[in-house]
Amino acid sequence: MAASQSRRQAARLAICLALAALARLAHADQQPCKPDDLGCAIYNGQHAVAAHLRDDDRPLPAWTTRCANCHAGTDKSGIFAPPLTPSYLLDAETRRGGPASRYQPTSFCRAVKDGIDPANVLLRKAMPHYQISDSECAALWGFLTNR
Repeated sequence: MAASQSRRQAARLAICLALAALARLAHADQQPCKPDDLGCAIYNGQHAVAAHLRDDDRPLPAWTTRCANCHAGTDKSGIFAPPLTPSYLLDAETRRGGPASRYQPTSFCRAVKDGIDPANVLLRKAMPHYQISDSECAALWGFLTNR
């Protein structure tokens, strides 16, 4: 039991350290959001949303949970997580070995909150589960999809 707990703690630390490194890289490109753009503020971490990892209810530090930490950029190769571009979200694509699917506002919020994609495939454990309100998630969706 202690070995299992030690492995979970080591994995959590590794994820936090990776997110911290990505945060430093992503922070250099961060553009300030307009005061009324909640979706932008959530994406860039200017509006913090509480989150935790799957199977671990301890809250993550806010600086590790900015969407831009992992999803910045537009190229699908060589990044930690896919870019959250309108084409990635709205076009039917095969993701994580599941059938082709596209995100809708409801399935996007399910992925953000519960870590399950639109094809019902579990996201990586490194994807935080956000305690985001419906209005915050709608604002984030609108920002990412330009809708």
